[in-house]
Amino acid sequence: MFLVKDTSASREERIKQFLGDDPALATLLSVIHFEWTTRRAIIALGTSPNVVIRQKLDRCHGHKAYKDLWKEEVAPNHHKALPAVVRNWEGLLKAFKLRHLLVHGVRSCEPAYATERAQWAIAATADLRVFCALQGIDIDARLPIRRQKKT
Repeated sequence: MFLVKDTSASREERIKQFLGDDPALATLLSVIHFEWTTRRAIIALGTSPNVVIRQKLDRCHGHKAYKDLWKEEVAPNHHKALPAVVRNWEGLLKAFKLRHLLVHGVRSCEPAYATERAQWAIAATADLRVFCALQGIDIDARLPIRRQKKT
């Protein structure tokens, strides 16, 4: 659906195209977009070497795990928890919940319900991008590299 070379803006445009035809799919894509952005932000802003963070991210799935890893890697230097960066954390949690229900076939939903959650996830992703930009990080560009210290 997305390519690595896609910018955040192009991803969001693609997601918004689905809002009219398939809001549930737009919700899935918007949460994927948030997760992709969060992972890149943790790598870019974290304290550990990139390889260590990537290993931690291999086991990191879901909003709680991202929140915990952010607290461990990003908050010590940038003094802001992930729920503080994302202005509508509760809305994002609702988007994650709908994503879970849709992916596992638990239920479907009304278009307006899905649209609202997709928009919350898109806004949360924008909050992350703004936070990264304030720290001098372009989330769509090559990420800074922190290497392990040789012993």
